Amino acid sequence: MSASTIVASGGAFRLYGDSVQTFNRLPVATYAISFSEMNGYSLHQTEPLAPSEETIYGDHAARVKRIVRGYQAMDRSLGVILSGDKGMGKSLVIRMLAERARDELGLPTVLVSHDTPGLASFLDELGEAVIVFDEFEKAFSIREDDNPQNQFLSLFDGLSTTKRLYVLSVNQLHRVSDYMLNRPGRLHYHMRFAYPDADMVAGYLRDQVPGIDDLQVAEVVDFSRKYDVSFDHLRAIAFELSLGERFAEVIADLNIKRTNDRGYDTVQASISWADGSTDVTSGHIDLFDHDALQSISDWELGVELSFRIRDARPSKDGYVLPGDAFKITGTRDEEQKAEEERSFDALAVTLRRPQKESIDF
Repeated sequence: MSASTIVASGGAFRLYGDSVQTFNRLPVATYAISFSEMNGYSLHQTEPLAPSEETIYGDHAARVKRIVRGYQAMDRSLGVILSGDKGMGKSLVIRMLAERARDELGLPTVLVSHDTPGLASFLDELGEAVIVFDEFEKAFSIREDDNPQNQFLSLFDGLSTTKRLYVLSVNQLHRVSDYMLNRPGRLHYHMRFAYPDADMVAGYLRDQVPGIDDLQVAEVVDFSRKYDVSFDHLRAIAFELSLGERFAEVIADLNIKRTNDRGYDTVQASISWADGSTDVTSGHIDLFDHDALQSISDWELGVELSFRIRDARPSKDGYVLPGDAFKITGTRDEEQKAEEERSFDALAVTLRRPQKESIDF
């Protein structure tokens, strides 16, 4: 039986059977890339990216909306960096974005996970699509004698005649080429993922563990004020609590360990003086050591603050040390103190770890 379709490419003619279909554009679906030295590149359909039925926390939906709106308004390709530690919600945003691009923009999604020869040229042959680079800095690791990330510079510049949406997830921002950072003309958005704050932690636990008691919520919230807790961590904690475990008993057995050195939790101290003024200083202490006498010194202010964590009361803003729970002494010499004539009477001190992005940038 003769073949029904004959395809000519690069001077070679290939014969295909009745199952061959031809398309003017890539059908709307999710694809993984395959490459072999003999046959070159091909796309294989895989499970569509889509969010699960779980509750979505934070500003993920607003960010997805912003990306879609920006892509619709832009007359060239749009690039997005999603940076943050693992378990912060980057993958969820990608799934939400891929689903919305399918439903509202009619765009297929192509997943890029390996560095292969001529990859940028292959991507530039695709039609309009969402191109997802998962763990970009890992798949295209910079080496001393080579930077494979540079192959995408012109592609991300939007110089191609075809408009596309490029999405890069990044866990270690310092491993991304400087030519891509702080370059909105090349990658328009850089969305950074911060650790969930106390209100979000409490809301998550109450959603995921129906009937959880306030003491358990307070213990986890207190832990989140001392340790960088991701949504992966919260998911594991909520699972154990839903099984009836107590947080204080199970936390030591979970794969959630402090990795920073003891005494190096960065803390801001807001000192409320008796005259109504406020000074803010910062230092490094160990928030998990309740009994040790710890101190923060500020030579510019000329004060040293001493306290024990056990005397601090949890509050919405962090931890409050009442007037009798700390000691403030001057650090300047006697002559300087006489010139300043300053009183070190303070009403309270508030300690807090500032909410921060989950990776430095």
